[in-house]
Amino acid sequence: MPAPLRFLAKKLSVWSLILVMGLGLPIGQAQLAGAQKLKPIKEPKVDLPASALNPWVVGVWMHPGMFGREREAALEKMRQTLDEYLKSGINSLFMLVKNTTGHVYYDSEIGVKDPAYDWDFFGLFLEEARKRNLEVHPWFCVFPESALLGQVREHPEWLIVGPGREMVRTVNPALPEVRAYEISLMTELARKYGLDWIHLDYIRFPCEPTEPYFSRDSRTLQLFKEETGIDFNALKARDSGNPYWNVWLEWNRDQVTRFVHELRAELGKTGRQVKISAAVFPDPDNARVLIGQDWLEWGRQGLVDMLCPMLYTNDLPLFEKLTKKALAARVIEGLAGLVEAGGTGVLKGATGSQVKESSTNKKKENIPAAQVKKTRAVLVCPGIGILTSHNQATPEIMLDEIRLARKAGADGVVFFSGGSLKEDFLGALARAGEQKLK
Repeated sequence: MPAPLRFLAKKLSVWSLILVMGLGLPIGQAQLAGAQKLKPIKEPKVDLPASALNPWVVGVWMHPGMFGREREAALEKMRQTLDEYLKSGINSLFMLVKNTTGHVYYDSEIGVKDPAYDWDFFGLFLEEARKRNLEVHPWFCVFPESALLGQVREHPEWLIVGPGREMVRTVNPALPEVRAYEISLMTELARKYGLDWIHLDYIRFPCEPTEPYFSRDSRTLQLFKEETGIDFNALKARDSGNPYWNVWLEWNRDQVTRFVHELRAELGKTGRQVKISAAVFPDPDNARVLIGQDWLEWGRQGLVDMLCPMLYTNDLPLFEKLTKKALAARVIEGLAGLVEAGGTGVLKGATGSQVKESSTNKKKENIPAAQVKKTRAVLVCPGIGILTSHNQATPEIMLDEIRLARKAGADGVVFFSGGSLKEDFLGALARAGEQKLK
């Protein structure tokens, strides 16, 4: 058969196969014998930002005081508020469950409930939120314990001791007993209510009256010496020019990070996939040194699932700068240089939700397969201050900051707080949502 006819016969054979398959007719082996095999089309791999892989988060920090103490009146106000939030596009609720006094707002066998609430506030709130498919992040003020309640009252040695031997009403993250106590409150809540998130606030050392403000109690100094070999009391120059002083700063910072590690591990034992979000200070470089909050590293190591840097300012260029800086938390530790090393699928600063295994990557960088398959990017949702000790926004400023966050590639925003997110702000959000705010 002449070559042109052979080519035409092959083409007709392929189109006959496609027609038969399209009609859903049975195809026998004899019918396929002379057919040309069609190669499956591979979908192109696209490295999407995290914001393209997850719904845009619109959250708000909330307090039980927004609804009052009487159960039925609180329930009615909850329903009204959550319905208004839905209309405004809010989809995530950060509800306080442990405040800075140490009181809790749920039925606990470990913590001490706020006596103003003799009913299960959080249980009722969670029920109403779930009816509306709203995401709930139970919000813990982790280390402050100003009322010295319960187990904290029984263990005054848990409190931070300042440079002048003064006792601070904040428990010391450097002590294993303290970390275990605070974690026990969170795992209790997760098990009791079947939670998807835990939200951390005050996950740091105090910032008042000075920074840094690490504990000088004898137990902490002994732990420091055991782990580093350095006698803190022998340090003469206590400033950053002294290498040993820098070790002291790093060691305390590592204790807060250790808490997050331990919390992650304990939540894993609850039988649920509980994610962690955290409200963090605005500048990561200052936070890691002055308050022991190394939140960029938490994101890079995959210790948290969402970071909410509290960018409470009306200064739009500063808000934009700090938002972009926060996005560095998405640079996956150990994987950032894969493209430079010849790997595929991961860019420096990659924001994809999951990094897929690649033999080239493992060969070039010697990265364990489990790490490559399981590592994913943290969500970054800047906190926008409505009425805070640092700023007083307008609806126009709020919308401008949302636009800047979107433009930078953030995954959402969280407003502080529900008490100041009044009708004019909610109306602006609703209108912006209708106009597809970009």
